[in-house]
Amino acid sequence: MPHPPASAEVVNPDLPRGRFRAAVFDFDGTLSLVREGWARVMAELGRDLFRERGLETGPENQFLDYLEDQMLRLSGKPTIFQMQKLADEIAARGAAAPNADDLLAEFLRRLFAAVGWRMERLKAGTEKPADWVVKGAHGLLDDLRGRGVALYLASGTDLAFVRAELDALQLADYFGRHVYAPADNTPHYSKRDVIEMILRDTGVTGPELLGFGDGYSETVEVKRAGGVMVAVASVEPGRTGVNQMKRSILVELGADVVVPDYSEYEGLVAWLFADK
Repeated sequence: MPHPPASAEVVNPDLPRGRFRAAVFDFDGTLSLVREGWARVMAELGRDLFRERGLETGPENQFLDYLEDQMLRLSGKPTIFQMQKLADEIAARGAAAPNADDLLAEFLRRLFAAVGWRMERLKAGTEKPADWVVKGAHGLLDDLRGRGVALYLASGTDLAFVRAELDALQLADYFGRHVYAPADNTPHYSKRDVIEMILRDTGVTGPELLGFGDGYSETVEVKRAGGVMVAVASVEPGRTGVNQMKRSILVELGADVVVPDYSEYEGLVAWLFADK
């Protein structure tokens, strides 16, 4: 009988195994590391907004950690929701709230200034796709596809960026037309709708749905549907181990298994697909 790999923390030992027919993946931090660090960029934007308005923040590191935690808790929703959260934090302290659309434009400017070189090097061929995906991601997707599992991608990042990064990372073929994300940051997009569509269109039931993600939205919605959730507590490129901030949030939300990456995907998949 297979056992879970050493890198996997089994939070729910009673999770249903062996019946999976569909898998839904988040993108940033779950497959792609191109934007890794985005939550800190948001937190720093929030800190600067507070400073501009003369608002008290307390110790800087604690305040940045607080804002980053708040941003991660909205992970998986369109980015405009996180910008609105920053605006609400300011309004709650009695200052005039900035416009969320303006904040989004500034966040994207800062993000691309910080990480845009990653895509440039991928496109130029000076960096390899394997350098900018969660370790073992291609092997995991190959394994699941080889078992006949239907693969879906649901991201809160704008669709145009997702498609460009999927191509650069050589991930697009795994998902084909099953790539779902907000177009132009439309706020009505939700992962709940995507998961309900998957269940409706495929006839898959909850225990036959497997989720992979590092954020709030996909974790909550996969569990709401009765599926099994593998939380990916990924860290910055070049580092190893578990991101403890992500892990704490994801366990709190009901994740069944926590992994730092997919370096031991063969053992993980063999265990997930083994009958008890």
